[in-house]
Amino acid sequence: MPVMITARARAQFDRLQSSKSGYPRIEILAGGCNGFEKVFSWSDEPADDDIVLSTADGKILIDPTSHDLLDNAIVDYVSDLAGSMFVINIPEAASTCGCGASFSL
Repeated sequence: MPVMITARARAQFDRLQSSKSGYPRIEILAGGCNGFEKVFSWSDEPADDDIVLSTADGKILIDPTSHDLLDNAIVDYVSDLAGSMFVINIPEAASTCGCGASFSL
């Protein structure tokens, strides 16, 4: 199943793209306190092998390796007492760290 981007996350990605040049990128990197780290960054241009997810007003970039690790993941944008942020829920994760920034499979 592909990565699912919620309506809240798509709207926030679109807001960001309207005020910046380039594209938001979702990456899964080796590291963090639990094996893999979830990272949101910004790219000037898509790489040749990027998977490009479309929103109403822009695009979201994911490299192929990260896309494989994000199978069945849900990307959301939440606002709570800790602040406003993008979060990724990965159902296949065996464990996550306390802050939710890293996970293991």
